[in-house]
Amino acid sequence: MFYNNTKQDFLCCNSPTPSKVIAFASEQCLKILSENSHWNADGIFRTAPALFTQAYYIHVWDEFSMKSVIFSCCEDKSQEGYHRLFTSLVIYANTKNISLNSSSTLIYFEQGTINAINDEFPQASVKGCHFHYAKNVWKKIKKYGLAKLSKQENIRPQIANIISAPLIPPNEINNSMEKIIDELCDVNSKFDKLTDYIINNYIDDGRFPIHMWNHFDTIGERPRTNNHLNPSPY
Repeated sequence: MFYNNTKQDFLCCNSPTPSKVIAFASEQCLKILSENSHWNADGIFRTAPALFTQAYYIHVWDEFSMKSVIFSCCEDKSQEGYHRLFTSLVIYANTKNISLNSSSTLIYFEQGTINAINDEFPQASVKGCHFHYAKNVWKKIKKYGLAKLSKQENIRPQIANIISAPLIPPNEINNSMEKIIDELCDVNSKFDKLTDYIINNYIDDGRFPIHMWNHFDTIGERPRTNNHLNPSPY
């Protein structure tokens, strides 16, 4: 496939079904991706074209702004699909004498994506988006019927502390969370399910290790969310 004006090839991935992935990038965009080691990646469902589940974007962050460099469409959200995407990008870039090496990638908390990035870029630090971390916590609050309780004056600060945990030094996380959990459990035992969720997913040997969702070391250096990647619905 080509640009109408430049006749430049920009289809860099067209895998078969199942878990079909197609991806588009110009050679210039691949060079930008190569020159910037901090990547941001996220999938958007409402903008996915027919026959695909999500549109998946990769941006880079430099000292000036967030830049869109890869546009792809994924048939599903499988780990195999993400593997195909990242592997195809590396192989295609190599044909242009471009080397892709991410040192950090900010993503949604999706295990298939995490595994695919770790396999293709083992040296990369995979970070979870702070917005999605907060969103996951709030979804559990609503699921467990705690939304109204969470607005009480004596509880609201502890919920805010949980959501802001990615901003404190990593070596203070366990102690801070222990205090928050004790406070919530002392106030109302209904918060036991929420605190269990926090412990099982984000603390100690949780599903997502602290270094993945903590952003203390990047405060002021680059965005801690992928909000730049989400197109406006208007």
